[in-house]
Amino acid sequence: MVDIVEIIRIIFGSVFVMFLPGFAWSFVFFAKEEIDWIERIALSFGLSIALVPLAVFWLNYLLGVKIGILNVSIVVLALTGAAAGTYRLKGKYTLDDLLALLKGRLQNE
Repeated sequence: MVDIVEIIRIIFGSVFVMFLPGFAWSFVFFAKEEIDWIERIALSFGLSIALVPLAVFWLNYLLGVKIGILNVSIVVLALTGAAAGTYRLKGKYTLDDLLALLKGRLQNE
């Protein structure tokens, strides 16, 4: 018999890994009014299915990070956080502003 806690854990884990990173990145790639919600939801699943395994496998290949539940969770949080940060900066700065800021920091070091 499957316990109710295990069912809830599976549901939240699936949303966390299979939906959340793609949903955050869909706002980076498309403005709020540019696509409908049903398109955004479908795109969220597709982006998550593409981004999470690629990020985990590249970390394993490049840095030798072992693939485990904790490391996958950290990758999902990092992908979601990167998308959220990019979305916040998207409205405040243009690409030229960000490049000038980066160039200024590199010259100061």
